[in-house]
Amino acid sequence: MSAVHPSAESTSSHNLRALTLRGFLYGLQINMTRTIWQPFALHLGIPMSLLGLLEGIGGFAGFGFVSTAMLPVGGWLSDRRGRKPMISLASFFGVVALATFSLAAWRREWRLLLPGVVLVGLSAIARPALDSLTAESTAPRARAHAFSLVNASFAAAGILSPTIGGFLASRYGFLSALALGAVLELATLALVVTFVRETLTPEARHPLRASEFLSMVRRLVIPPAQLRSFYIATTIDAFAFGMGATIFFGLLSDAYRFSPFQLGLMSTIQSLTWAISQVFIGRQVDKQGCVLFLIVSELISVVVLAGWMVVKSYPAFLALHALGGLAVATWIPAFMAWITNSVPEKQRAEEIGRLGAFRGFLSFPAPYIGGLLYEAFGFTGPIAANLIGAVVVSVLFWLFVADPPVPSGEAISPVEQI
Repeated sequence: MSAVHPSAESTSSHNLRALTLRGFLYGLQINMTRTIWQPFALHLGIPMSLLGLLEGIGGFAGFGFVSTAMLPVGGWLSDRRGRKPMISLASFFGVVALATFSLAAWRREWRLLLPGVVLVGLSAIARPALDSLTAESTAPRARAHAFSLVNASFAAAGILSPTIGGFLASRYGFLSALALGAVLELATLALVVTFVRETLTPEARHPLRASEFLSMVRRLVIPPAQLRSFYIATTIDAFAFGMGATIFFGLLSDAYRFSPFQLGLMSTIQSLTWAISQVFIGRQVDKQGCVLFLIVSELISVVVLAGWMVVKSYPAFLALHALGGLAVATWIPAFMAWITNSVPEKQRAEEIGRLGAFRGFLSFPAPYIGGLLYEAFGFTGPIAANLIGAVVVSVLFWLFVADPPVPSGEAISPVEQI
């Protein structure tokens, strides 16, 4: 039985527009907040290792311990209570998190960072539901394109918002940017509640049983056999990038004294590259397969990471961050199309949550380890560890991961609707 409404065509078109607009609003908030978060935390006087620990607990990288715990819970609940409630709840957590960070900035109290990052971690409860809602609003053969549309709007928002956030933080203090972020997240919540339509029909929902939840928790430990290679490769990827790229802005802020405005410009140039290339790359993923583009993404990252280790000037870091936008643009549609086409639709959110949990539980110490590597070996320590991991993951994708078969149609293609 299909998990999409009988009025799939109108729901598909409506939801793709609503999700694209949500991606833009959320992108305004998160691109701005993520840019200033690590400089803000260091500004309150914490060391790099503690910053890494906070990221490992539940920071904006998305693979903290709390974030990880929320992924299987969110996926399991989403397959039983629907996609929209989880997405709405996540935005609520986001509003409270940003209000907490605003209070920390006002009081100059670093201890408030901990409840703030926990709330950020709780907001990850939406990720399986959001990915499933996007997949269920499109045809299987056009899913990479659909994810590209949503992510292109997210990236487009990142063209200006990081620079604006960096300017506000540099000129008026971190409180001004964090408060604006809270307002933008509140607008995102209002959009979801008002315009997003549920795609999971009551008859397609699994029953809410405690025994099934406990069974799901037990299944977290062992990945499904047909997905095992993908699980292992992407988990190593998460650990590697957790050590380096996850704390990159904190590293630049501490090692090179880059200002929030300079970091905002870097985010802007990366988002510009990402936004320009995303939709085209998404179409190519649909045509040529996912694994090729996962490997390309890793190889681009290898070039960027190697560059970080040798350059010293701000313009050079700016250029490398622009190139990094292509790594993001190739990774996201290929990753999401691979996993959504590999599992049945009624188990999709749970499997996305299980994959995220598997990756996160094994990789959440990585930012803390990266902070320790920085304190022991300087800037190149965590970046070198990230580089080695990216090379290993490229080889694993090439040797052990194959493209999944594309399932027959489940929903209307967004290409025909937009």
